[in-house]
Amino acid sequence: MNTAILSHNALSYARSRGGLALFAFTARALEQFSTLVMTLLAARFLIPAEFGIFSLANVFIILIQALTYTGIFQFILASKGEDPEVISTSFWMILPLVGGASALLILLAYPLEILFEAPDLALVLILLALVQPAAALVAWSSATLLRRKEVTRNFRFVFLENLAALVSGGLLLWYWHSLFALVAARYARIAFGTVLFIFGGRTWPRLEFSASLAKRALTFSSSLYGSRFLAFLSRYAADLLLGLFHSPATLGLYRFGNRIATGATDVLTQPMSNFASTQLGSAARHDRDLSPMLAQFSGTTALLTGMVGAVIIVFSGDLISLLFQPSYLAALVVSYAMGLRGIAGIGQMLIEPTFAALDRTHWVMIYNFVTAIASIVAMAAAAPFGIEILAWSQTAMVLLSTMWAFHLIRWKGGVQIGPALRNFVIASLLALAFGVMIYALRQGGLVMLGFSASITLVGNLLVSALLGLATLVIGAHLRAFSLETFSG
Repeated sequence: MNTAILSHNALSYARSRGGLALFAFTARALEQFSTLVMTLLAARFLIPAEFGIFSLANVFIILIQALTYTGIFQFILASKGEDPEVISTSFWMILPLVGGASALLILLAYPLEILFEAPDLALVLILLALVQPAAALVAWSSATLLRRKEVTRNFRFVFLENLAALVSGGLLLWYWHSLFALVAARYARIAFGTVLFIFGGRTWPRLEFSASLAKRALTFSSSLYGSRFLAFLSRYAADLLLGLFHSPATLGLYRFGNRIATGATDVLTQPMSNFASTQLGSAARHDRDLSPMLAQFSGTTALLTGMVGAVIIVFSGDLISLLFQPSYLAALVVSYAMGLRGIAGIGQMLIEPTFAALDRTHWVMIYNFVTAIASIVAMAAAAPFGIEILAWSQTAMVLLSTMWAFHLIRWKGGVQIGPALRNFVIASLLALAFGVMIYALRQGGLVMLGFSASITLVGNLLVSALLGLATLVIGAHLRAFSLETFSG
């Protein structure tokens, strides 16, 4: 009888964890999905030049956002100090940090508009910069909830914030075909998130500041901030180069093609990166081996991003032809290259959470310094040859940087990478097989033959989803895919 009760309790616990994991992933992924939807709507209603101006402004905002979700954020998760002291001290550090960066961007707004010859860029930059301190409060509150193990509440708020952003942003763009509808949508997201996290989360800082703890936080964070800046350059230098040497319309085409692909893969990689930070940080605090967890994240993320990349390569042309202005078809080759970037960048995704958990963040700085310099040189050489060559050069550099990341994790982190590499290879082969199957599906015309283009596309995507589920089952059987990763 006792055995039966224990088995029932274990099953209930497993189901509860599985449900929480799925909800946590959905909540995180919804942010990337809403961003992707906004990109699609913007491409439907705005010309490439307008979309390019917002994309250029967003590059600088992403740099400020990096200050909110790395460094101090990860220190809150990984620090072994007392909770009240860590939480309060971190609050009084992150707020002036983000506020100062926002003020600097406001001062540079008009010089940047002149430099890039982009009308309305300065106003967009100022409006977006003004709201970033509120976004920092949301990030701080989320980190404190995760540290206090209030995972369910945190992801409930994340889900509601992203759902509200999706609905409000979609309505704004649908009825207001303007560049500034995108700005208003960003304000709506941050305002709703602030109310949820600050008031609903009942997270309040104390009038308490520990100088010794702040010193440790700065030591911990400085390398992460430096490395994130270098990672930013390696990822967005192409946008800056295109903005400098080409028109906003060219940048808009490149960013659209990039976003079609990376927006879809980021739906997976961004949540997984957050989960990796939380899980690896918790494992390190309890002195557990990181190798099995690293292998789970490597295989699971590679398989999912590889399958999404295959869908992008096979079906993005049909999607663009069906839904968007013909001018955006020029971005199709960019989408192909960036569709492979998700699986190519698994090492990039894992290196920061791993070394943050090991409290050796200076190696993340070194890693990003090397990869940033190499990427910038490659992009500068490729930029004169057009956006297609530029995109493929980026994907090649990302793959090389993943190999470098795995090497560093083993060499300087002391973590066994054999299981992670095994899972990465198996996941890559499974994703390739999936891609071949859906390509044959589309070329063979076996699904919805004779129907309209829209019905045929939907039918092909539905059958692809079923094939994807079968591929995940095979991946789980080969232990390259695990639901254990989908939790905060």
